[in-house]
Amino acid sequence: MTDIPLPDHPIRKTWQWQSFDRLWRPTAGWVVVGGTAYAGFIGHAIGKPMNEGYLAVWLTFAAAVLGLKSWEKLKGVA
Repeated sequence: MTDIPLPDHPIRKTWQWQSFDRLWRPTAGWVVVGGTAYAGFIGHAIGKPMNEGYLAVWLTFAAAVLGLKSWEKLKGVA
């Protein structure tokens, strides 16, 4: 598999972009991993599982975050 070159744009060199690209998205990914782990087995193990409404909202959020990241990868943005 070959790497897709990212578009060269001046905004990619700013500290704001670098903070967003290097801090926010990985943090959101780890929040999704942690929350999904809690929803899947940690909550049940400690006797405090999520109710069905919160679980549905959480899984929708997790799918949206990971889906956006996959979409960006396919488009060559991320």
